[in-house]
Amino acid sequence: MTRLRETDIEQVIEQIARYDSELKVKTGYTLAEIAAHAVGLQNPERIGQAGFGTAAVIPMTCGQGVISSFSETVAGILSFLGMRAFVTPSTDVKGMAEALEQHAEFIFMADDERFIGIHLKSGCLSDNSVATGKGYAAALDYLSGGLRERDILILGAGPVGRAAAFSASGFGGKVHIYDRSNEASQSLAEAVLRERHELVLIEETLHSALNNHRLIIDATPETGFITENYLYPDTCVAAPGMPLGVHPKALLEIQSRLIHDPLQLGVATMLYDLIHQVENEEEGRIR
Repeated sequence: MTRLRETDIEQVIEQIARYDSELKVKTGYTLAEIAAHAVGLQNPERIGQAGFGTAAVIPMTCGQGVISSFSETVAGILSFLGMRAFVTPSTDVKGMAEALEQHAEFIFMADDERFIGIHLKSGCLSDNSVATGKGYAAALDYLSGGLRERDILILGAGPVGRAAAFSASGFGGKVHIYDRSNEASQSLAEAVLRERHELVLIEETLHSALNNHRLIIDATPETGFITENYLYPDTCVAAPGMPLGVHPKALLEIQSRLIHDPLQLGVATMLYDLIHQVENEEEGRIR
């Protein structure tokens, strides 16, 4: 996953209520509702009412080490969604011990390679890259008025793009993929065909891909390549993570049809993904 910088997330919690309101204006739905839509969960507002327990966020020092305020930001997003969340005072194994001593039911932690959420009792796991891809496909579904039978361009065939492609297909979209590596594009197209029996069209060049599509999920780590000449009055862009692929000069034109944040939607979708998995397991045991 792309490593965030402190400057990417320093105002996330301060501005999360405003971001939630902006999502409502753009899509008709809140952060919680979009995340729930991503995983097929009904009634997202009940998190704070149903006693789902406490979530602990554990800072991790492995790899390049702790990103300042990352854990606090994740905990703040979870709290905004109605979850009781805290950051452990210690890191790594000692932090895990503190989470268990505080009877946390959910654990969230990240290193340079993966960012995961775990429900301890069931063992259910949610990966941020997968959740982010799902969350942004759901956001584009709402932002655009529906993906069904429409062409969707996925830029990037990595973990986020892969999840977005499967999710967009699940929403009924006709998926097109562009990646610098034709091999990566081909691998993703074959996976979707094998698992969903849906054809994915591979775009040969970035120029033709952008020029011919109005619904775009940018799952690349590139910056500023979606320029004004590629934007039309009906273009909608869902751009997970950092940096933003939309060129600064094009922001004013696309702002009302752009979904972009460094952490919020991915973390929200992780939480709802875990809750949905846990509820499915509990229903299975009852049956």
